Amino acid sequence: MEIEENKLKMMLNASAEIGALNALIKAGIMINDEISQREAYRRFGEGKVKFWKHTGRLKIVKIKEGNSKVTYSLKELVTLTHLETI
Repeated sequence: MEIEENKLKMMLNASAEIGALNALIKAGIMINDEISQREAYRRFGEGKVKFWKHTGRLKIVKIKEGNSKVTYSLKELVTLTHLETI
């Protein structure tokens, strides 16, 4: 099986970005990879986030009590974004 050069570049770029996120978390620079639903909508698009959630590709990390703040995994969102482009 042969992979097109453009597709290979996108796959390597996605792997590098996800690896960088993991390195930041392990180094303690990034405390956790949770982002709020509002931030996820802003960075990745409300329609995409809702679609991924509706189709079961994206799972809620936690719902905080009180104001019911919903959070998602940043690594999961980045991975889903790159999977769409490949």
